[in-house]
Amino acid sequence: MNAQDIIRSSQLTHVRELQTALTKAAAENAALRNELDSLKAHFDLALLAAMDLKGGEPLEIWDGWNLVLGSPKEAKDRADLIAQAKASGKRVWIVFDGHDENVTLDGNVRISYTGGQGEHRADKFIIDFVRMAAYLGLTANLSVRTNDKDFRKAVERLMI
Repeated sequence: MNAQDIIRSSQLTHVRELQTALTKAAAENAALRNELDSLKAHFDLALLAAMDLKGGEPLEIWDGWNLVLGSPKEAKDRADLIAQAKASGKRVWIVFDGHDENVTLDGNVRISYTGGQGEHRADKFIIDFVRMAAYLGLTANLSVRTNDKDFRKAVERLMI
């Protein structure tokens, strides 16, 4: 092996390292873009719900999967929970964890999926909204329905 072969080998190794770093940076960039899109959507939803609260009509936020999968189970599945919300005649916002951020409005029932990854995304989303409502003095017409005792305590601390 001569000096030129050693230089080429070194350059090839460096190019491979750069390609690996570029691939990693591209993946991180895509993840950050997805997170930004999700945060923008959450912000839009929070603004919409804040405007609803300012109208003075009560709003219940339901911890979706907790009410379906938690203990005690309050619905046999997602469709049953949504049907309960519709039948209540109240303004209800059901928040589910979900890979893809999405929101629908059906009469007085808003159904949203958090998007993103990780645990307790719906809890974090709801807590952030309750905190915002507390800052604006709008918690008098807000309630949160969940069977998660720790989550309920965190919500209650904010609503005092």
